Amino acid sequence: MKLRILGAPQRYIQGPGAIDRLGEEVAIAGGGPVAVIVDPVALGIISSSLAVQLPDARVLNFGGECTSAEISARASEIGDARIIIGIGGGKAIDTAKGVAIERKLPVAIVPTIASNDSPTSHIAVVYTAEHAVDRVRRMKVNPCLVLVDTEIIAGAPRRFLAAGIGDAMSKPYELAGALAAGGLNFFGGKPTELTQAIVGRGQDILFEDGETAMNSENPDEPFERVVEATILLSGLAFESGGLSIAHSMVRGFSTTPQLAGLLHGEMVALGTLTQLAAGQGDTEELNRLTTFFRRIGLPTSFTNLGLARQSEFRRIADESLTAPYVSNYFKAVSADDLVKAMRIVDEMQ
Repeated sequence: MKLRILGAPQRYIQGPGAIDRLGEEVAIAGGGPVAVIVDPVALGIISSSLAVQLPDARVLNFGGECTSAEISARASEIGDARIIIGIGGGKAIDTAKGVAIERKLPVAIVPTIASNDSPTSHIAVVYTAEHAVDRVRRMKVNPCLVLVDTEIIAGAPRRFLAAGIGDAMSKPYELAGALAAGGLNFFGGKPTELTQAIVGRGQDILFEDGETAMNSENPDEPFERVVEATILLSGLAFESGGLSIAHSMVRGFSTTPQLAGLLHGEMVALGTLTQLAAGQGDTEELNRLTTFFRRIGLPTSFTNLGLARQSEFRRIADESLTAPYVSNYFKAVSADDLVKAMRIVDEMQ
């Protein structure tokens, strides 16, 4: 009998001005010396706060892509650090996780955008230099701290928040696929009842507050709820629940030139529509999700992104079938099934 397993960060802090607690939270986590891996855009935003909160931190610039070479380069520069902090978007964060894995150190995460659910997880997605998914690496435990300053998040372009919503909205459908197939989560266990409750609450928040949050100028209550849903609830849901076709499709999308400019969450949104069109959802549900995605600015059409040839769809489908969680679905799917589903998505426009 398989165990039920749920993983989570040790501490999660969210709200306006949360960055002003960074020094205190690092002390709670065990203290320094500290090595900070930060992308250049994020450094421009938090440099003054970082200087006040962690004046002795060793600051290392993220090179732009989370590759094995980037991880090894940054790992060689951390000196005597006892804790790693990743600041920025998903790839800078995953690079910090990769360094933590190589050096066997705890990691704290400070996301500056809410574009995906990687901050809370013990997983780092490593890419090739050509920006295609290479492999997934795993820490032994989740981050010791996730600190989310919603004033910083609110100052980012709304495209990032839309992508985070797209990533988070996949979770109820992917969990349903994993449960139907008896699939295991990223801890090798069965989803808990709490995980299933988290998924339901996250979806409710996104449908109820998603559009309002997209139009919020400041971190008001709807904005706070949506950020929590995209980072915390979605993060707990995916690794303690399981993934399915929606994220499997990212394998194919990430190697397609016409889709290379999409954010991860934008690819997942297209993958979720594909998962529903493959047979999990009826026309009403597919139309509801398509309309919602369109209203917040997420892509809903392959044709509009420049994909038209059957061979392109087939190559995406073949690559997506190599993902380890594609079998987390209520039925087995073939490349033909996925091509047909993608065509159905286009017909919904």
